[in-house]
Amino acid sequence: MTETPPASRGLVAVGAAGLAMEALVMWLSAPGIATLDRGHVSAAGIGYVVGVGVLLVVVAALLRRPWGRAAGTAVQVPAIATGVVAWPMYVVAAVFAAIWVYYLRLWRVP
Repeated sequence: MTETPPASRGLVAVGAAGLAMEALVMWLSAPGIATLDRGHVSAAGIGYVVGVGVLLVVVAALLRRPWGRAAGTAVQVPAIATGVVAWPMYVVAAVFAAIWVYYLRLWRVP
């Protein structure tokens, strides 16, 4: 296993914390989404939102791997797609995706 250099461990922790926060927001939004539209949101939609939160936590745990940042970038797509279940999730996921883009820029700063 390839370890990250000690200088970048802090950045890995920041990225993992960001993904974990995004997962927490997904999980906390599930009850609100369930009551949206007078209860006409399907259980599959709620399960999708919760599942994306689980996926975010798994990627946060694997962020140390050489492909971790690419996985973190890829998981933003299903996170934004949670807007199909409830439109406010487009806004929430887009904000977290913008934070992720800023995080990726931090890696390039000398």
